[in-house]
Amino acid sequence: MKLLLTGFCLGIVVFAGRTQTIDESIAFKFRNPPLPYHMNLNVHHAPYEPAKQDMLLDSLLRCGYGGVATNVNWTEDYLKNSEAFSSFFRFARSARNKGMEVWLYDEKGYPSGMAGGHILSEHPEWESEGMFFKDTVITGPTKTGIPVLPGKLIIATAFPLKNGEVQFEKGEDLRHRLTGGRLQWNAPGGTWKIVQISSGALYHGFQAGTNRAGEVLRYPSLLLPEVTDRFIELTHKKYEEVSGSLLGDLFFSTFTDEPSSMAMPYHNLGYGVYPWKSNVSDAFKKRYGYNLQDRLISLMLDSGREGKKLRVQYFSIIADLMSSNYFKKIKDHCRTQTLKTGGHLLLEESMMACVPLYGNIMSCFRQMDIPGIDVLTVMPDFTRRYMISGRIAASAAELEGNSMVMSEICPVPDYAIHSGKEAPTLHAKGVVNRQLVAGVTKFNNYMQLQHENDAGKKAFNTYVARVSMLMSAGVRASRIAVYYPVETMWSKYRPFPSSLRGWDDVQGGDSDAQQLDQLFIGVSNLLYENQWEYSYIDNQGICESVVEDGKLRHGQSSWDVLILPGVETISEEAMQTISTFCKKGGKVIAIHAVPENSLSAFPSSIVKKYTADLLSAKTKSHQNFFFKKRFEPYGLNDLLSRLLEKEIVIFPKENVFCSQKIAAGKNAYLITNDNSHPKELDVTIKKGKSFMCWNPQTGETYPFIKDKKLRLGAFESIIIKED
Repeated sequence: MKLLLTGFCLGIVVFAGRTQTIDESIAFKFRNPPLPYHMNLNVHHAPYEPAKQDMLLDSLLRCGYGGVATNVNWTEDYLKNSEAFSSFFRFARSARNKGMEVWLYDEKGYPSGMAGGHILSEHPEWESEGMFFKDTVITGPTKTGIPVLPGKLIIATAFPLKNGEVQFEKGEDLRHRLTGGRLQWNAPGGTWKIVQISSGALYHGFQAGTNRAGEVLRYPSLLLPEVTDRFIELTHKKYEEVSGSLLGDLFFSTFTDEPSSMAMPYHNLGYGVYPWKSNVSDAFKKRYGYNLQDRLISLMLDSGREGKKLRVQYFSIIADLMSSNYFKKIKDHCRTQTLKTGGHLLLEESMMACVPLYGNIMSCFRQMDIPGIDVLTVMPDFTRRYMISGRIAASAAELEGNSMVMSEICPVPDYAIHSGKEAPTLHAKGVVNRQLVAGVTKFNNYMQLQHENDAGKKAFNTYVARVSMLMSAGVRASRIAVYYPVETMWSKYRPFPSSLRGWDDVQGGDSDAQQLDQLFIGVSNLLYENQWEYSYIDNQGICESVVEDGKLRHGQSSWDVLILPGVETISEEAMQTISTFCKKGGKVIAIHAVPENSLSAFPSSIVKKYTADLLSAKTKSHQNFFFKKRFEPYGLNDLLSRLLEKEIVIFPKENVFCSQKIAAGKNAYLITNDNSHPKELDVTIKKGKSFMCWNPQTGETYPFIKDKKLRLGAFESIIIKED
């Protein structure tokens, strides 16, 4: 899904009582931002010759890049070529000596976790697998010949339907009727649902089966801890051995690239998929006390209470295994090397895709020092979803007390639309602006800025560095938290046929799951479009939070309003915190649904009691709980306007995005014109007395004048910072 081409952060701390020289120092750095704030370029095939290496690095510096993400060259004897390793470390050390930031890309191509194919060549039994599901409705009497699912057939059962309901207790086993790859059966009269479940490798029709820079390598299962152990031995420890010192002395962070369970079909295969490996069944039996195979039909087919409960149990295991067996193992090892972990995942834009790929992407992001996203175009018309994925990654980082978020920009589809080139630089600026608003602070690019000479590339890189320098510091000033409703998505995610639409959306699948995904996207877009600063919070985040002074507090973050988009399932502990939040004056907005299930009971009497108290006019918290049966963007915006007074008001608000941070007690607002035409804005800031405008296009600073219109050119930005 990408084209393969050949820091530390300097904190800005303002102390009360310092002289003007401190401001002059910051202003100087703003005009000439330090290299760690600049974008990096991905270099997978550095030249072997020292002179050519230095020429490449010097050219990157001339173009304003701050560093590289790189790896030992991808030779046929990858990870075993001593000359390639020697050349690689010479290249990395030369970059560091020039003041550049170096990221360690950890794979030969993508997705990460294969060690260039060495892992499966040693252990083919570790290949990624899935459970496949298909149901077929027929009307008898008739003679059937239904194609069997690929892989190892586990279940093939015909169930009678009565008034549209499956009669599970009257099923007929058809496995003995398998002939020539088809289920041959003389169906009696009536309507029948034939259910098939099998297990098999995730290859044909999945990312592993796509051509990735000339290679189509099978992929190991990251659900297995031994896969990551071997990956670390083959890659990280090999780098450590050759380096002879801590990797953190040379590299800023690792760069993992699209590791996943592999369980999201790229094309409609005619059947649904769940991620699976034998240890999933083992964990299921150990945690819940019954055999997974005995519950497979209800897990995949039942839309009622039993099915929802089983799916929540199943995907909670997937989430735990993915986050602990890959991401946590990588982080724990990197900490022995004083090395950060970073990179991006696959299809971060879609909750529908992230459930089969990760179980819970928030829990995986939480195990990364620098969680990240990829952006597969620099055409603004196609990048609104990346504002959501960027904010999810940023929110996960903030919940862990981290501040950096990475983006890998790889404009694959642009070339077909723009005569073999990337989209114009102005459009690229608009796409980068959206990511900066979302919370991205670090860029590792395949974007080449092909329309620019060296001076133009340097100007673009300097612009990005200026914004990143001022907006990386501090904490997000959001007063609104949006719950990430993954547990409810688990309950609805039945394995119906699905595929990718474009590169960031899932087509098909369960209609209830699709509805929840669209609701989540709609709420997120409404907040962006109306300049409401917000954060996402997960179940763990709510359980970690405390209620103080009518606010939900987590670390340095605090929220006055919590939005529950379609939330039906949530832990009892989180629901207790939400109830206390309402009682103490916090505002909760539930949209489309109200909580009724815990993670173990469907429904939960405890969760339902909390909800009933919130809905009851007799309780104190009722006045702080708002239930909207339908999502109506204007209605939600009006409600938020009644509950909160905006600190900054921008008119006109259309095609304008705003992000707010607080550093050292001072507010900073990033305002960007998300439009290819100039705009004149009336900007009113209701808190603070004196503000300065910091212009990232020019590096200039000047006073913000309250009654003077603010003019922004096409895709231009301004930062208004409290003096």
